[in-house]
Formats: sequence, C-alpha cells, structure tokens
Amino acid sequence: MILEPLKGSINSRLELPGSKSFANRALVCTALSGSPCTISNLSPADDTALMLNVLADLGWQVRRANPLSKEVSLTPPKNPPAHPVKVYTGPAGTVTRFATALLTVMPGQFTLDGNERMRERPMGELIAALRQLEARITEAGASGCVPLEIEGASLRGGKCTLRGDVSSQFLSALLMIAPTRGGGIEIEIEGDLVSKPYADITLEVMKAFGIPESNIERDGYRRFHIHEANYRPTHYTCPPDGTAASYFWGAAAVTGGTCVIDGLARGGVQGDVRFVDLLEQMGCEVLEFPNGLGVKGAPLRAIEADLSGLPDCAQTLAVVCAFAQGTSRLKGLSTLRVKETDRIAALQAELKKLGVETLAGGDWLEVDGPIADASHSKPVAISTYDDHRMAMSFAIAGLRTAIKIEHPECVAKSFPTFWEYWARLYPRP
Repeated sequence: MILEPLKGSINSRLELPGSKSFANRALVCTALSGSPCTISNLSPADDTALMLNVLADLGWQVRRANPLSKEVSLTPPKNPPAHPVKVYTGPAGTVTRFATALLTVMPGQFTLDGNERMRERPMGELIAALRQLEARITEAGASGCVPLEIEGASLRGGKCTLRGDVSSQFLSALLMIAPTRGGGIEIEIEGDLVSKPYADITLEVMKAFGIPESNIERDGYRRFHIHEANYRPTHYTCPPDGTAASYFWGAAAVTGGTCVIDGLARGGVQGDVRFVDLLEQMGCEVLEFPNGLGVKGAPLRAIEADLSGLPDCAQTLAVVCAFAQGTSRLKGLSTLRVKETDRIAALQAELKKLGVETLAGGDWLEVDGPIADASHSKPVAISTYDDHRMAMSFAIAGLRTAIKIEHPECVAKSFPTFWEYWARLYPRP
C-alpha cells in the first residue's frame, strides 16, 4: 500500500469502532455468567473473532442480525462438552491468556493452542499462579507456553502470587475468574505491575456484569481480593477504542491539524486516552468536548515519557517523535520485546529507513528528530512484521513522506477497517 504525503493538515471528527480490550473482557464475563447476554458496538477485530470462537468451542450459540452487525447475542450451551475440546487462539496473546484461565473453571477437558509466534510468547507466570490454585494444566510443548492440556473445573479458591512485570493480561485473566470460586481468590502482585490501566478496565467490565464493588478489595495494584459473587446476564455496550484513537491524534500532531474522536473523555478508564497528555507535553493542544476528545497539532518538541501504563501506544509515539525537535526518550517498554514481534527492534529498523537515528536498551528507546522532509525517488518500503501496530503507527509517517506499507492487511488483528478510516484524513478530490 502506497501512502503519499498529505498536502496541508487534517481536520477530522471520527466515531471509531468498539474497543477489543473491553469486548474480550465482556465475552469472558459472558461465558462466566452462564446466561444469555448481548454485546453491542462489538469490535470487528480478528482478536475479538477469536474470543468469540472460544465461546463457540465451548458450545455457546453466537447470533448476529447480519454478518456486519456490531451487536451479538450469546446463548449458553445446555450441557457441558461431552468430548475433549480443542481451542485455537491463533496469534492473539490476550485471548490465549484469558482462555487459559477461563478453561480452568469450565467443565470439560481442553487442549489450548495458538500459532507459531504464540507458542513462543510467555505464559509461565499465569500457569504457575493457576497451579497455586490447584488448576491441573500440562504443558504439551515448550515450558511456560502453549499448547496446554487443561482439566476444566479444576481450579479452587484461595491465594496466589503473580509477578507483575511480564503482562497485566495474567492479572486480568485471574481477576475475571476469581468471583466464580468458593471463597473467591486473593492475588498478591510481586514487583510493579505493568500496564496498570488494563486491570482497571477488567474490574469495570466485571462490575458491569454484576460483580458488586463491595466484593472487590484491593491495595492499589499490589493486592486484589475478589470475593465470591455471581455474574449476571447483561446487555453491554463497548466504548470506542482509545488505542485506535492514538493513530488519528498522532496524525493531527504531525500535520498541525485537528482530530476529534467521539465517545472518549480525558478521564476515562482506558489508559491509552492519556496519549493526548503526551502530545500536549510535545506542544499540541488538547480539545475536550461533552462527547469527544481531540488534539490540535503544533510544532513538536521532544519528550521523555514512561509508557509502562500504555505500551500499545509506544510505536505510535515513537513515530510522532521522529517529527519532533530534539531527542525523545521513551521508557517502560519491556513488554514490547515479547509482543507480535520485538517491537523495539522493529521500530529501530523501520525508522532507520526514514533516516531517523535511534538508540535502545532492554526497556527504552531514544528517537532523534526531526526527520528530514525527504523527497524520495520512490516510496520507502516499511516492513510490518505481521504486527498490526507497526502498520498503523507508520501510517502517520506516510502523512509527511511517501512510504509503502508492506502487508497492510495485518491491521485486521485489531482494526480491520483502519485504512478506510485513514482515507478520510485525505481531502476528497
């Protein structure tokens, strides 16, 4: 896909699809409710489709009014599966981690597996925590990775410890199953929890599905005690995707334009809406409306930022920093090394193609801007490493210099219609 530089600046107001983070948590809570539920504004992401497949594998009926409907009705099976069930989660880290915990409390025998890359991604801390609660899980491949053989309904209530520095998805997986066990589950976090806002998203969705606030005890992000309670049938509406919004806010920043995303607020539970705060530090103006949040671009200056709370925005900010005056330093990036690809290494390789100098360590990245306004004889080819966020982040660079995004279809993992939305930023002929 060839992206040509934009003439002028953008001026857009958009209504984005629902968040896959909320959608996948809502689907897990639906499964745990054991009752008919309806979810509206469902994310069209491949990851959400894979989570729906997990429920279908468990015998749930999934109905839509039509194939493009954003509303899905879910009906539980009448009986547990009579035979061992194979559950496939592809490349989806969130789905795989959530499914691992979910299957330990559902009746049946299960084999859980993902694609080749997912078989390399870390699961050991979650498996260890589940085993502390007597879950019977056998690693059928590499230690601490899928494929896993899981004995359903083997998990018990009690206490467990969990390292906080690998993935907050492990904590979210444990939090959601905790109310279903007698006595609940108490989770002690060792060290500092990464991606803290995702734990808050998890608790918010759990409350929407009937878990009372009074049943949730916590000491910041160091200890959680979720007492036994019943999930209730719910009609749940997913909010817009704050991470997806970051690409369009970044577009406004680098073009000196304006972009407002409907349905988001600066104080919302989605940690990634804090991206506007980072852009403000770089010189942009934040625009707040009763039903929308936006950014107005300006000459950009370098930033030093800790992205441990919003790692999915790290690639977006790195590309924006390539257009800022000075050297930006982004830290708190340790989880980027074990995502769909090594995202720090991928950023360095692709920014170098655009003439941007970088330095990196285990959990930090320095970006030396601003990028020269290059006039290439042909578009620079940007590799995406089968990583949706690489493709969407570098689309921002394509607003200022001609590039060719290789394998643009990889955006389907989280935002299948991304390129249709992106086209709206360009003036109509």
